[in-house]
Amino acid sequence: MIKIGNIPKNTRGALIKIFFKDFSYKNEGDYLYPVEYYQFRQASTHNTFKVELLCFDDRYDFHLTIDNEAIPSKYRLVTSISFEIYEEFGFEPYDFSSKHATLQRAIDMASAIAKKYCENPVNQ
Repeated sequence: MIKIGNIPKNTRGALIKIFFKDFSYKNEGDYLYPVEYYQFRQASTHNTFKVELLCFDDRYDFHLTIDNEAIPSKYRLVTSISFEIYEEFGFEPYDFSSKHATLQRAIDMASAIAKKYCENPVNQ
C-alpha cells in the first residue's frame, strides 16, 4: 500500500486530479475534493475547536467550529474566507497554498476568539 504522504506534492496533485476526473458531474464547476478533520483543544480555557480542512488542487481552506454558548454565534463558525473577522482580530492574509499555514491560521483564529470571549481561563 502506498501512503499518500510519501508521494511528492506535485505528483500527488496530479494523481488526485486524475482520480477525480473519473466521476461524472452534472454541472460545470461541480467538484469532489478530500477533507481532513482536526480538533484543537486550548488548554487555558478548556475549549475544543473543530477544524475541517478542505483540500483543493492548489489551495487549502478551513471551517472552524466551536460549541460554546459564551461565544457569540457569529464566531462559532469561522471559515478561511471570513475576512471581516480576520480584520476585526488584526490578521493579515496568509498563504492558502500551504496546508501548514492554513491549519496555523485556524489555530490562531480559535485562540483569538477564545481569548476575547471565554472570560474564565483555567490556570494549569
